Amino acid sequence: RKSLEEKGMRFVMGGRTEEILGEDGRVAGVKLADGTVLPAQLVVMAIGIRPNVEIAKKAGVHCDRGIVVDDTMLSYDGRIYAVGECAQHRNNVYGLVAPLFDQAKVCANHLARKAFASYKGSITSTKLKVTGVDLFSAGDFSGGPGTEDIVMKDARAGVYRRLVLRDNRIVGAVLYGDALD
Repeated sequence: RKSLEEKGMRFVMGGRTEEILGEDGRVAGVKLADGTVLPAQLVVMAIGIRPNVEIAKKAGVHCDRGIVVDDTMLSYDGRIYAVGECAQHRNNVYGLVAPLFDQAKVCANHLARKAFASYKGSITSTKLKVTGVDLFSAGDFSGGPGTEDIVMKDARAGVYRRLVLRDNRIVGAVLYGDALD
C-alpha cells in the first residue's frame, strides 16, 4: 500500500460502495455508505466471481456454490463434467485460469479414456501487476492457529518475505520487493 501511495494512489480501506455518481453520462465519483464522496474519473472494481449455476440447477445437477464435481471433474449426474469457475471441487471454486487448465487436462484425459487422471486441487498464486511494485502471494498466506511464520524483513531494501508453515510444509507465501524467488 505504501509503495502505491508513493505513486499517487489513495486507498480507502473498509469502505462500502453505495453509489457510482455521474455527470453528463460520465463517472464523477463514488459515494460510500458512510456518506463520504470520492471524486473520480475512472472506477475499477474487483469483486471476485460468483458462478451462475441456475441452468445446472434447473437441469437437476447437484450444485452448491458451483457444480459439485469429483476428482475427475465429473458431476453427480454421471454424464456431465464441469471445469473452471462453474465447478466446485472439494469445496473450492477457482476464479483463475491456471486451475482451469489443470482441471481441463484431467477432464480431457478422462473423456478420451487415455488413462486415469485425477485433480487434487490447485494452489493459487497472484502477482500484482502494477508498475514498479513487485508483490507475489500464494496459498494460505494469512496463517492462523496451527501455523508457523518465517518472516524476513529488510525495510531499508524494501524487501518482505513471509512463509507460512503447517506440519513442516509450506502452505502459503508472500514476497514483496524482490519476488523473483
